Amino acid sequence: MPPQALFEAAKLAHRNLRLIVRQPRTGGLVVVVFRQGEPTMVFSPGDGRSIGELLLAAGVLDRDAVEHLVAERAQGPVSLQRFLLERTTLSYVDVQRFLDFQARSRLLDALTWDDGFFSIEEYDNGDETSYDLALPSLDSLVTRARARASALPDLLARLPAGLPDTLVRRRRGAARPLDGWEREVFGVLETPLLLPQVVARLLVDDDVVLGAVTRMTERRQLVLAPRVALAPSVSPPLEPEPGGLALIRDFLVALRGPAAGDGALAVWVVVVAASAADATRFVALMGGEQEFMRAPESSGSSVGIAFRTVRLGKNARLCLLAVRPDALSRGALGGILARCEGLVMLRTGKDPEEAERLGALADRVLESGSGWQPLLLGVDVGAGLRAWDDRPHAVLGLGDPTDHDGAWLARRLLEGLEAAISGRRSRST
Repeated sequence: MPPQALFEAAKLAHRNLRLIVRQPRTGGLVVVVFRQGEPTMVFSPGDGRSIGELLLAAGVLDRDAVEHLVAERAQGPVSLQRFLLERTTLSYVDVQRFLDFQARSRLLDALTWDDGFFSIEEYDNGDETSYDLALPSLDSLVTRARARASALPDLLARLPAGLPDTLVRRRRGAARPLDGWEREVFGVLETPLLLPQVVARLLVDDDVVLGAVTRMTERRQLVLAPRVALAPSVSPPLEPEPGGLALIRDFLVALRGPAAGDGALAVWVVVVAASAADATRFVALMGGEQEFMRAPESSGSSVGIAFRTVRLGKNARLCLLAVRPDALSRGALGGILARCEGLVMLRTGKDPEEAERLGALADRVLESGSGWQPLLLGVDVGAGLRAWDDRPHAVLGLGDPTDHDGAWLARRLLEGLEAAISGRRSRST
């Protein structure tokens, strides 16, 4: 079913639902929460459009303030909307504008997907159902999504670097344009900005911003320049290999039965570590088809997650998400994890405090799963295996992962998860 039909069905049901749509070709994932048929929250982890990242890019909050809010919110289950109103100087209108833009942008992505998987379920838990989004009609969103999808590839091809790494500034002495959107874009460029920062300051669709930028660049009113990428170095994308396809098929058959080995195959794995940097670095080492996710600002650090899709066969993908559980709400975590096959607990040292924090993060993930029962794989990075508590169903030792390429790491991870199937079964008997 196309995403448009899924959204229409959810609206017509007039019930509290959670719709999860995944596109294995790109690793895209969108979670939509409905209250009585109306969307109230849209999640898409790792797309650079978390509320914290948008506020940071828009210049409303600085990084220290965002990191402080993330840490403070992790202390208890508080509505994001209420939390921002109580802990910042943002007005209700400002908070609503950012939530509406975030939801709209994510829906524009999902409405153009032509393949993938979905699940839909009753959803009455969590503060996400208490929000009210001001969105256009579904027909308007579909029309806009198609126009954006048609225009965006050509616009992106004109940039000197990827969208997050392209800096735009006014050319000295340039006249202010008269066109509406061009005038708005020109107006926010009092200082040079990265393109995602321009989008966040205006809260308009990225293709509209890029269209205005490219036209003014051609008229020599603006200058585009690449910035030096600060993301960690990663392996190149893997070429599909017959052994990888067979490994994914064998794993899914062992987990779910013979029917699971048919059609497009995707294994989704969530990675947590005591240090978010360790989790994102491990996922980045897998190579894959999507860039390391980070906030669009000069330091290159991240308040989000890393997200990679590794192609192991013509129709087989290994999708990895390095999640910061303490930076996500229960509803967001539950939506992300609802159809993931495994949770990897990554450990890099012998410090008891690391083990304690890792266990607390894993518990937060599991508590958010709403009955989700993943395979739990402990992964030791370093000299050798160390003692674990009773959480993991299996433990994998990797030594130094930088000694190996992404294909080797992906195979070891799948083998470890297959061992976790046996470990979980032996505990249940």
